[in-house]
Amino acid sequence: MHRNKKLIWRLFPYHVLILLTAVLAVVWFGSLTLRELHITRMTTDLKVRTKLMEPMVANLLRQGNFAALEKSCRETGVKVATRITVVDPQGRVLCDSEHDPRTMGNHADRSEIALALAGNVGTARRYSATLRTEMLYVAAPVYDGPEKRIGVIRTALPFLSIDRQLRGLKGQIAAITLVVVTLAAGLTLVVTRKDSQPLVEIKRGAERFASGQLGCKIAVSGSEEIVALAQAMNTMAAQLDDRIRTVLKQRNEFETIFATMMEGVMTIDAQERLISLNEAAARMLRIDSREAAGRNLLETVRNADLLHFIRQALTGDRSMERTIVLSRGRDNERVLQIYGARLAVDEERRAGALIVMNDVTRLLQLENVRRDFVANVSHELKTPITSIKGYVETLLDDDTIPPRQARDFLEIILKQANRLHAIVEDILTLSRIEEDAARETIELEPGLIREVLLAAIENCLPRAVEKNIEITLQCPDDLQGRVNRPLLEQAVLNLINNGVNYSRPESVVTVRADRAGEKIRIAVNDSGIGIAEEHQTRIFERFYLVDKARGRKLGGTGLGLAIVKHIVAAHGGEIKVESSPGKGSTFTILIPA
Repeated sequence: MHRNKKLIWRLFPYHVLILLTAVLAVVWFGSLTLRELHITRMTTDLKVRTKLMEPMVANLLRQGNFAALEKSCRETGVKVATRITVVDPQGRVLCDSEHDPRTMGNHADRSEIALALAGNVGTARRYSATLRTEMLYVAAPVYDGPEKRIGVIRTALPFLSIDRQLRGLKGQIAAITLVVVTLAAGLTLVVTRKDSQPLVEIKRGAERFASGQLGCKIAVSGSEEIVALAQAMNTMAAQLDDRIRTVLKQRNEFETIFATMMEGVMTIDAQERLISLNEAAARMLRIDSREAAGRNLLETVRNADLLHFIRQALTGDRSMERTIVLSRGRDNERVLQIYGARLAVDEERRAGALIVMNDVTRLLQLENVRRDFVANVSHELKTPITSIKGYVETLLDDDTIPPRQARDFLEIILKQANRLHAIVEDILTLSRIEEDAARETIELEPGLIREVLLAAIENCLPRAVEKNIEITLQCPDDLQGRVNRPLLEQAVLNLINNGVNYSRPESVVTVRADRAGEKIRIAVNDSGIGIAEEHQTRIFERFYLVDKARGRKLGGTGLGLAIVKHIVAAHGGEIKVESSPGKGSTFTILIPA
């Protein structure tokens, strides 16, 4: 696998390579130039030597003293370390400082000799077959008078001596080059490391940004571009921090709203998988929101109508609305008003659907209660009003009614008026309790429970004495609780009144109170006619009477137990009933201690 290198090790080799190439090119070009300069200098030197020897050679050639010429050439050649050759106008070698002229061929074809025979100074560089080495030659014509050429003098030096001299220079150049390259490479390494260090800091800063530390700033110095890059990244981090904070704030707000909504909300993708749902939806569907996320609808939604509606929302083009019933048993059905809308990425691609569920069970129940209440109130008020109206009309229309009969009529009117007044008072009481509970204005204060029960019993004693019924109390003297004394007294009074009204004469109504864990328990027991099981779940409804004829005869309004239920609810408690026909009833109030 290819491994990425650090920037310094990517730049440094190239810098060194470029430096080395440049130095080698300079050294190579310098060596060539130096060689050429050296050859040019040696050529000039040979020309000077040739010019200096020309008078001596011309004089010996004019005399024809070839022996002296040969001796002079050999001696001079040794002194100046130069090969000296003299050639006649026909190209024959007359003498040579390093070789026997009799063994040497004609030199007229040599380029430098040919140029000299033509009256010019000739130079040449070539391999010498005689000496078997490369030589540098300079040849000049020898004159006997202004126009008469009597021969050619040629001087030569082997290139080996030139190379020997240049080799020493090349060694010095190589040593200097090595030192320069080493120092330059070290300096390049330092500069490259210094230039790459800000990038390392920027990398560390980017890693801090990636880990969420957007408040940390990158502080670097260096070139204008590096500093500008660091500043741009700091600006980017600040903007990202602001945007992330905004997104997190919006997400938290959304999650809070989503979690606290009373409506159930869930989203489904195009593959019918549950993306998300809030706690309200989880409660309505009785599923775990954490386990349900990501699972198929068939694994989570058990209602066929809801499944059908969701599939229609996924494939439909418009928002939908429907009412469905979730069955949770015989006595626990939930009515849901559901809304569905398609979620789309664009006009062609569908992302899923949004389903909003509103539990309207309570609203429907309240609507039914309101409807029943209006009907019951109308009916309950109509009966005494009709009775009052009938007797009043009779008294007005018939002047012959005997006084005693008229008095009976007036007593009936008074009785019905009292009943009408009792109904209105109970309705007002119930309304006031509901309103105070809704506004949370019912004040609860510490108090002795025994005092509340004694006050309720005292108000019920006249009726109990009429029926010769004994009311007993069993309550610790120190039992205390946080209660609203007038309301709790009203609730217990209603229960005792019912016990007295529906009990046989000479029976006993027992009121008990004690501590039951974290709650206070108040029980009212009678030995009356009892309540059948099918009525026990409805007796706390408004105007519900098990025996309407008997209830009206006893002066009941049908609101007493409804008032008790609301008072107990205002205390944060609950009320239960245990009863059997012919064996009496026990009403138990449980309120927090």
